Amino acid sequence: MSTPHTSPPTRRWGVGATDAGALGAGAALLGSGGGGDVRVGVLALRHALADRATVPVVPAAALPPDALVVHVGLVGSPDVVAERPPDGADFARAVHAVAAAVGRPAAAVGVIEIGGLNALTPLLAAHATGLPVVDGDVMGRAFPLISQSTLAVAGEPITPLAVVGAAAEEVLVTAPAPAAERLLRATVAALGGAAAFAIYPATAAALVTHGVSGSLGLCLRLGAQLAARPAGPAELARRIGASVLCEGRVDEVRPGRDHVLGSATVRDHATGAVVRLDLLDEYLALTVDGVPVAAVPDVLAVVEPVTLAPIPPARLRPGQPLAVLHLPALARWPAAAAAVVGPAAFGLDLDLDLAGAWT
Repeated sequence: MSTPHTSPPTRRWGVGATDAGALGAGAALLGSGGGGDVRVGVLALRHALADRATVPVVPAAALPPDALVVHVGLVGSPDVVAERPPDGADFARAVHAVAAAVGRPAAAVGVIEIGGLNALTPLLAAHATGLPVVDGDVMGRAFPLISQSTLAVAGEPITPLAVVGAAAEEVLVTAPAPAAERLLRATVAALGGAAAFAIYPATAAALVTHGVSGSLGLCLRLGAQLAARPAGPAELARRIGASVLCEGRVDEVRPGRDHVLGSATVRDHATGAVVRLDLLDEYLALTVDGVPVAAVPDVLAVVEPVTLAPIPPARLRPGQPLAVLHLPALARWPAAAAAVVGPAAFGLDLDLDLAGAWT
């Protein structure tokens, strides 16, 4: 899908070790505060590609229409992930398990979510399998549930789904959603709290029709703009096609827990307005003096005003300075998806026109 920030990619390119930092920086922005710690993925990717290897990146449209693309990711506790960095061999096992269950070999690896750590794990899988990775994803940001994807909304199957643990334990899930979500979480808990998984065995044709095209390339370009050290949030926003919604200091933080929404209150320096950020593991919505301004599926990137480093919800503290940047949704979702990825999916009742996110 073409978006204001992405365009249908037409060329093949490659990712090397020197690209890892920029990819991680872009993924941190697009995660809208969620998706896991990209630093783990950056270190793992640099290590995997230290031998000057390059991971080929291809547009879905460049593959045969019936080519099988298997999507991969890492799921589990951030603390467990930090103790045991992602291993390409685990992702490779998961990809091969899903392909075997489908009955034909995978032609490429796909990105589930372009925000956070899982924007990088497919590159580890591609390196380990010798397959290319598709330039795109199926969420357009980070979302907490595997069913919050353009493929699921389009009716494409989520399973078979393969989970691989640290000791090469392998579990295959064939149940449809929402049972697949519950079984994935239970399996990961049984495997020690974190695991590699492969999911969404889709054709290239399905990705051309329903995927978010070009988002991996966009992620790299956004990260490169951060590396160029813009002079503050306004300059960063100008460079990446975003807008600055507020810049101020945190007055109060109410952490989100499980499915109970949290919030942060910020006083805008320029206008004096009271800004509220609704949040869970990701930033979900922003209101100014009680008026909703932006919400999922759009991207809300909260950054430190001087270093421009993204600040996830778990690191918010009273007295902390921050700026909030807004990027329109990368995916164009059908109107029916509002209940799946819009504010209502997270228990938010907002009178907000998000027409730009829906087709």
